[in-house]
Amino acid sequence: MTISDKWILASESPRRREILAGIGLDFKVHPSLDPEPVQEPGETPSAYAVRAATEKAAKVSEKYPSGLVIGADTIVVIGDHILGKPASSDDARLMLRRLAGHWHEVITGICIHGSSQHRLRSDFCLSRVHFQRMTPQEIEWYVSTGEYHDKAGAYGIQGYASIFIDRIEGCFFNVVGFPVSTFYRLCMQMDINILSNGVGPR
Repeated sequence: MTISDKWILASESPRRREILAGIGLDFKVHPSLDPEPVQEPGETPSAYAVRAATEKAAKVSEKYPSGLVIGADTIVVIGDHILGKPASSDDARLMLRRLAGHWHEVITGICIHGSSQHRLRSDFCLSRVHFQRMTPQEIEWYVSTGEYHDKAGAYGIQGYASIFIDRIEGCFFNVVGFPVSTFYRLCMQMDINILSNGVGPR
């Protein structure tokens, strides 16, 4: 399959933009402005992440019938509880106290939606992350940086929070917010050869 249309990223996340730009993908940004879906009773976190990503991609694809829309949704899971984006600094403190000294999972659902080809592929990537124990002073310092804003689980692994993370199992880019290896695999399943279509040296 030859790509004749621009890729569309259905997300306003600067981390996802940076990752896709880093592999040389030519794309435009058109975020889905719909509210985040609610997890359904009995729905697993991975199924929820994939559904959220698929709904975002499907919504934006209505405006780009000949485009290839990328939807993504990243969640943080500890135990059986999903940690979303903190609503306040107090909310961020509670999340960090819960994460400190423990393992948690980061799951990103990805969907590629091609309306003109009536094709859709989706999957998820799961990584495990371990936080060191954090003192109340360390938590307060991290919250004061403001980095927790708009971050699932109230932290960004690529920023200040990296000094508190001592172990990771799985894809690092997944924890940042976009597992490029999973994206590449979905492209291959759809016969989209991104290596010869808009990716690489310019």
